[in-house]
Amino acid sequence: MMSADLSINTRKIALLDLDAFFASAEVLRDSSLRHRPFAVGGGSERGVVATANYLARQFGVRSAMSGAHARRLCPQLHFVKPDHRYYRELSTKVLEVLTQVTEQVEPASIDEFYLDLTDNPLHQGSASLTMEAVRSELRTLGLTASAGISCQKMVAKIASEERKPDGQFVVPPDQLEAYIAQLNLKRIPGVGPKSLERLQHAGYYLGKDIQTAELAALQRLLGDKAGWLLQQRCQGIDPRPVVTERVRKSVGCEETLRHDLQHLREVERFLDEILLPQLQKRLGQQRWQDTLIKSQTVKLKFNDFQQTTVSRTARKVSPSLFYQLIREAWDRRGQRSVRLVGLSVALPDPDEQLQLELNLD
Repeated sequence: MMSADLSINTRKIALLDLDAFFASAEVLRDSSLRHRPFAVGGGSERGVVATANYLARQFGVRSAMSGAHARRLCPQLHFVKPDHRYYRELSTKVLEVLTQVTEQVEPASIDEFYLDLTDNPLHQGSASLTMEAVRSELRTLGLTASAGISCQKMVAKIASEERKPDGQFVVPPDQLEAYIAQLNLKRIPGVGPKSLERLQHAGYYLGKDIQTAELAALQRLLGDKAGWLLQQRCQGIDPRPVVTERVRKSVGCEETLRHDLQHLREVERFLDEILLPQLQKRLGQQRWQDTLIKSQTVKLKFNDFQQTTVSRTARKVSPSLFYQLIREAWDRRGQRSVRLVGLSVALPDPDEQLQLELNLD
């Protein structure tokens, strides 16, 4: 079934994922944290867990969980305030280690890095031995990392989860399709809760179900592009290269409010005084109309932690459109108050067809 080009299948792509990165970074500054459950984030009623160390995860504490819920699960949980500047500095040190191994490094996030080791001569060309050496070097910095290795990016990313923490897993080209076949679809990047529900309702549960599905049926469920892309990925076709210069996909800002907002006028004032100036600064333009975009989006999170987003296609940023989107989102609140407000713009993507995230939801 696999129709990927032979040269694609001879690539050696690794995904390095720093284990519980923010938590590990804090242990470097305060070794007493090593033997106690703790989370990075806010522990108040309005706080959110950014990440938790593995002791806290044993109690069920997870990222994006409210601080109050995390405390209920683990009453002895200690909270550490995030220090993003420090994390960025440490991530840069990791990148320096990786670029000593290969110049073909793509930072996917602050704690994830793709490496193309296809033509790398270290360790007799063994990607496995090279990643073992990289992870050993990172331990000297006080960090552990997990790695996935394959001939393509999606499977390398999924494989990096197999031996967490501080392990690595290889999926050779001749095992690629069989590996994807046995995966639960929720492990495929881009398949979110709504898409998963739709797929399962139609009888698709594993990668092998998508591999043998009729493309037209998938496209009826998910749309033409998403249905095609999901089947391509499940059939092992992922030609995306490691990109050393990343293009920003979006620019945004959001704030959790000190107090819930009960009135639309309050939300609009917050938009005007706080979020719009933040967004314009991040875009780096004096005039809104100087930034070409694909769409604008507003997000509201309510006091029950449910959230809604409203988006509109646009060629240039329009502040007035944000106010319109805010009003549409506000109308969905029911009787709820608002605890978080966010704005973002999607930027033109020169490589849209090859993106990892399927954006099915």
